[in-house]
Amino acid sequence: MSRADDCPLIEPMEAAERPTLREMIRETRKRPASTAVGAICLVALVAGLAVTATRRFASAQGQAPAATSSATVMPRYDQNRNVLLPDNYRQWVLVGSSVGLSYAEPGRDTHQMFNTTLMEPSAYQHFARTGVFREGTMLALVSQGVGTNATPARQGQFATDVHVVEMAVKDSKRVPEGWAYYVFGGPMAGGFLASAAPQPKANCFTCHDTHAAQDKVFTQFYGLLNEARPSKK
Repeated sequence: MSRADDCPLIEPMEAAERPTLREMIRETRKRPASTAVGAICLVALVAGLAVTATRRFASAQGQAPAATSSATVMPRYDQNRNVLLPDNYRQWVLVGSSVGLSYAEPGRDTHQMFNTTLMEPSAYQHFARTGVFREGTMLALVSQGVGTNATPARQGQFATDVHVVEMAVKDSKRVPEGWAYYVFGGPMAGGFLASAAPQPKANCFTCHDTHAAQDKVFTQFYGLLNEARPSKK
């Protein structure tokens, strides 16, 4: 039986009038033992209650991680105040990608790479809500080689191994300019660094300060991040 309406022991009634499970069990015991149909209905009811409880528990368990996923994550530093490269930066949110994009003068930089920009999730969630880069925002730039002629592709390009990793960090307590830029190297530079010191202002900050579309960040290159920005009402 799949419905309570089909069960002779459970008569149609308003929700407020329905007996409790204990009362139903007591009433069933008063009836003849030969009432097999009543026993089946009771088993079906208990099973239904168990399934409902299980689903509610599973739903609550499934929602639990969401409460902790928005915890604010801030940059971490070593004893020399060099920023540490986060272990999970490759699991951050993709906000932009490009190929061959360079800030160098034409002809001066011939080594093209695929560039992927990732944003720390809690900072991304804050930006999606407010349109603002909060203190502690971290952006990672992962630059990879350009591959071609790989079977079965007959044309086009794809990203290969990681060549270098850089980060932009907004932390006014670390640098008076607010934003600092860090290079963690890569295989082409002898390996990745566990921590890095801020780059000189002339290397990165000046260009970002002059040309970035928003708050020292080149959002003009980050289509996905722009779409995440809250709409103006």
